[in-house]
Amino acid sequence: MSGSLRDQSQRLFNVLSQLVRAYQFRDRDEGCCHGLSVSQCYCLDTLDQLGPCSMGEIAGHLYLEISSVTRVVDQLVCKELATRQTSATDRRVNEVKITPKGRSLVAGIRQDLLEEYQFILRKVSSASREDVITTMELVLAAFQSRCAKKSACEPSTTNGEKC
Repeated sequence: MSGSLRDQSQRLFNVLSQLVRAYQFRDRDEGCCHGLSVSQCYCLDTLDQLGPCSMGEIAGHLYLEISSVTRVVDQLVCKELATRQTSATDRRVNEVKITPKGRSLVAGIRQDLLEEYQFILRKVSSASREDVITTMELVLAAFQSRCAKKSACEPSTTNGEKC
């Protein structure tokens, strides 16, 4: 099925919008991942992958405002899933670090998600799976490239740091 670039753009918009909604709100009744909000899950995952981060680094990675990240981190600290400490190199900066309890929770969440993705991939023919994943990687790279280009032209609202 082919069409003009405009028609394809509309189809991509429709598919991505539906995919994001289906993915983002799939566990609405479960409160997301093991009792965490979506933002808390993403923040915890970021800390697990990147190690200790400043609020600005987390905000840039998650495409959120620092004030939003501060609220999310506060919630994670209250749940003893992360700690906040003054940076050893710059006392003006707070670094956030995942705790062992947080790391264990992230591992459980990832395992649950891998099982969910295996279920989804079983719905795609084995011959098409690599193509689907590669295409999604290309679309992601295009969006990330757009964000990088856009942020180079516009000041970010995360304390002057770039996206």
